[in-house]
Amino acid sequence: MGHAEVKILHGKGEGVLRKVVRDRLKATKGVASFADEHVDRGGDGITVVVLK
Repeated sequence: MGHAEVKILHGKGEGVLRKVVRDRLKATKGVASFADEHVDRGGDGITVVVLK
């Protein structure tokens, strides 16, 4: 059974919201990992989160 995955759409812009989202994810125990979405699907405007 795989881990659940969610995508957070925060947009590109100046990266302020992206940083806030990722700082929060780093402090969240239920998060296994996170990364940018594939460039063809939004790249750094979307964070893909893998849950534990």
